[in-house]
Amino acid sequence: MRALVKDTEASEVRLAEVPRPEPNPGEVLVKVRAAAVCGTDLHIAQWTPWAQRAGIRLPLVMGHEFCGDIVEIGPEVTGVRPGDYVAGETHIPCGECFQCRNGLQHICGNLKLFGIHRDGCFAEYATIPAICAHRIPPTVPASVAAVLEPLGTSVRAVLEVQPAGETVAVLGCGPIGLFAVAAAKATGAARVIAADVRAERLKLAQAVGADLALDARHVNVADVILQQTGGVGADAIVEASGSVAAIEGAWKYLRKGGKMALIGLPSDPVRVNLGPDVIFKEARIIGIHGREMFATWTRMEHMLERGLLRVQPAITHEMPLERFAESFELLEAGNGGKVILTP
Repeated sequence: MRALVKDTEASEVRLAEVPRPEPNPGEVLVKVRAAAVCGTDLHIAQWTPWAQRAGIRLPLVMGHEFCGDIVEIGPEVTGVRPGDYVAGETHIPCGECFQCRNGLQHICGNLKLFGIHRDGCFAEYATIPAICAHRIPPTVPASVAAVLEPLGTSVRAVLEVQPAGETVAVLGCGPIGLFAVAAAKATGAARVIAADVRAERLKLAQAVGADLALDARHVNVADVILQQTGGVGADAIVEASGSVAAIEGAWKYLRKGGKMALIGLPSDPVRVNLGPDVIFKEARIIGIHGREMFATWTRMEHMLERGLLRVQPAITHEMPLERFAESFELLEAGNGGKVILTP
């Protein structure tokens, strides 16, 4: 089969012919319909310091966000069968540690990641543990089904801050931020304010539901949000930029008793003045590491089935697997939203 392979630390990523994988016990073989490109894939392609520290063993078939059809099941598989339409859950739990036995599989103590610690989905076929092959309704188009993994991260972050009837600020309008805007509107936020430094992404934020889009290059985000909220501040913030400056500045306009969900990964340490910014405000800070298995998936699917999540505008490019280099260039330049590759 054709697959996108990272061979050695110094090599370029290449499209190669590799053996089609076979499902081991507890695994399924999926014929990939569509796969989505993520910033993690760019880190692996460029072999950044993060990738070097991530426990990756090369060569690696890249990619971790996808959907497809089960064509074969391995021994000991129950609950799914050939013909099922599935999306992939990236988190592979051990099933035995304290977290797994207490409903926290998504932060398993021995967590492995699909497309990082084992071959992924930028290929015609992929194997995945059956527990990570989540059946989805046939009405969900492949381009949307391929992004359910990152969409679920955003949906969970929004659900954690309980936005109904409140003002929510979303910082960073890359795909995760765009999905957070859509999720905030779907879950009843009274007002969603998005902030970014790229005009194209701010337009996408408005397309998926932002009531106000702020270009942080030209306006003081804190001043505008305080003005919009009568000096009170945002009820909730979803931080999806990973920008140190954005995170440090956000405390100025998080209201007392407000909630902040952190998804973005800053490359440098972040300074927080715990007294005035957190303790005296009684602010609640929630770290988000992907989706809950599988409560987030269930709630996300219900919203999709009811047409509540406006996802499609955030999917701006779809191209064949052979054009992978172009997809990486778009991601590196920060152009557009989510890019879909089809094998």
